[in-house]
Amino acid sequence: MYDVIVIGGGPSGMIASIKASINNKVLLIEKNESLGKKLKLTGGGRCNLTNLKSIDYFMKEIPINNKFLYSSLNKFGPNDIYEYFTNLGVPLKIEEDDKVFPMSDKSTSIIEALNKEMILNNVDIKYNEKVISIINKDSYKEIITNKDKYKTKKVIITTGGLSYPNTGSTGDGYKFAKDLNQEITTLYPAETYLITKETLSLAGITLDNVRINYNKKRIEGSLLFTHNGLSGPSIFKVSEFVYKDLINNKYITLSIDMVPNYNDNELFNKLNEYDQKKEVISFLKEFIPKRLIEYIYKEIDTNKKIVNISKIDKQKIISMLKEFKLEIKETGSIDNAFITGGGVSIKYINPKTMESTIHKDIYFAGEILDVHGYTGGYNLTIAFSTGYVAGISCN
Repeated sequence: MYDVIVIGGGPSGMIASIKASINNKVLLIEKNESLGKKLKLTGGGRCNLTNLKSIDYFMKEIPINNKFLYSSLNKFGPNDIYEYFTNLGVPLKIEEDDKVFPMSDKSTSIIEALNKEMILNNVDIKYNEKVISIINKDSYKEIITNKDKYKTKKVIITTGGLSYPNTGSTGDGYKFAKDLNQEITTLYPAETYLITKETLSLAGITLDNVRINYNKKRIEGSLLFTHNGLSGPSIFKVSEFVYKDLINNKYITLSIDMVPNYNDNELFNKLNEYDQKKEVISFLKEFIPKRLIEYIYKEIDTNKKIVNISKIDKQKIISMLKEFKLEIKETGSIDNAFITGGGVSIKYINPKTMESTIHKDIYFAGEILDVHGYTGGYNLTIAFSTGYVAGISCN
């Protein structure tokens, strides 16, 4: 019999197994042929390990159930994660916006360090083995797989969500949770692209800093026009709110402020101070690319000299820079989203231990929980932090 069995070898499962092994005999069961398959893709394969924001700022980047994470982040937060991997011998670097990456720019550096630590801690690992069910007996749990049966005193479920199913994230953990009468909240795509009603013919254009105005949300970041709509960090942040509103609406309207650093009056003054003998397009090119100008200003002759433009037309030109409206018809699917929204309800999880409040000795950690962050190292931090707490709590 094992003391602890961890189901799922992603970031949460790996660190949970290491920490649980301090005083326990631990088995990790992974359905893939290797560990950290989804982790290999994060940060474009570079692995955005964490983000060194203060805990208070960090919380603002967690749109759903952020208070649940206070305890785990204070036990094992961004700075602890940085120190942990540094102590494992992984050189790290801090990039723009406090994002942390391995110096190698390879996620395999992180996976190999964790794998090595698991071996040093005598964690047993079963590869290519799929858990079919968890049977909760009075004095132990029985884990039935496609190859064997195992007995254990405690179970940590770290099977991830439904995003990127080709990495093994196929929602197995939700089935286990339902069988154990854990409440599952509605699952939805989070951190994904948007598809516009109209085909834009703007693919490849990137804007480094825009402000997305949607309902009462004001989200800043970069934006990328794609062959079927919009992508990039600012879009990922707003996507889950758009998804929820599209359930009851055929279309929703996004407003994009392409020059968030200036208000309307400041831009109007800039236009008046600009060389009046030059054409309007010359002024606009100071802020956005020519292809985008041609698309947005179809009904305005931007080849006119500024001196020949009326005050009303000038205001219209500025207004279109500040409020470029697009109708959205759908979001990317849950398969293609960076993260799965929803999951095992935190109402029945102890935030100090990650243990179920319904079943003693059953723990949940990582993306399977109904808590997630925006892109930028926040979700990996949640995975490591909750996995660490679940593992430590088993000792």
